[in-house]
Amino acid sequence: MIPQSPRKGNREGGKQVRLKELREMRGLTLTQAAQAAHVTKAAVCMWESGARQPGLASLLALADLYDVSLDALCGRNPPGES
Repeated sequence: MIPQSPRKGNREGGKQVRLKELREMRGLTLTQAAQAAHVTKAAVCMWESGARQPGLASLLALADLYDVSLDALCGRNPPGES
């Protein structure tokens, strides 16, 4: 289970988007995440900091890369829970 992050920002639908936590849990680099989502490393940095929101195609690619549902990716439920 991923702990809740106390920082603000990087919100989608009122839920914390856990992009950085999931990437780090999988031991992946920003470059690997960017390649999977077909975007730049800078774009992934902006998503993880909350400066920008990823589009649906990017979210789907990251969910596949991190092997989680979109709900888990967007913080609606922790990975591994239904």
